[in-house]
Formats: sequence, C-alpha cells, structure tokens
Amino acid sequence: MRAIIAERIRTGEYKPGERIPSLVDLIEEFGIANATGQKVMRALRADGLIRTEPGMGSFVTTPEERQAAEDLRLKD
Repeated sequence: MRAIIAERIRTGEYKPGERIPSLVDLIEEFGIANATGQKVMRALRADGLIRTEPGMGSFVTTPEERQAAEDLRLKD
C-alpha cells in the first residue's frame, strides 16, 4: 500500500496540497487492517510525502515542504 500511494504521489494522481483518501477509505480499498493502515500513514509522513492535520486529514506535501523536512533530517 505504501508503495502504491507513493507512486500515486510521484505520478501526480495525488497532487501537492491535495487531501489523500482517508485511512478508512484506504483500508477499504486495499483490504488491510487498521493497524497496517496506520503504519503506512506513519511511513508516508516519515518519508515526507504527506502531512496530517488533526481533524482535517492527510495532504500531499509540496516540494518545498519535502525539502524543508529533508533539511531538518540532515541537521540531526
């Protein structure tokens, strides 16, 4: 699931700033457990591909947000 969502982001199916489907929708689409879906979302956040806003959902990061996150990782 992680690779598929990352590919959708890379190809522009999910565009920067756009909300991605909810965890519930992704669980239904891929037929996975809730815990697995949560792990995938954490991995996508850790990769800097999405950001999550409580109560709003998860959004594809912009190239600038990805660069800023990468810069912070390099400083650590």
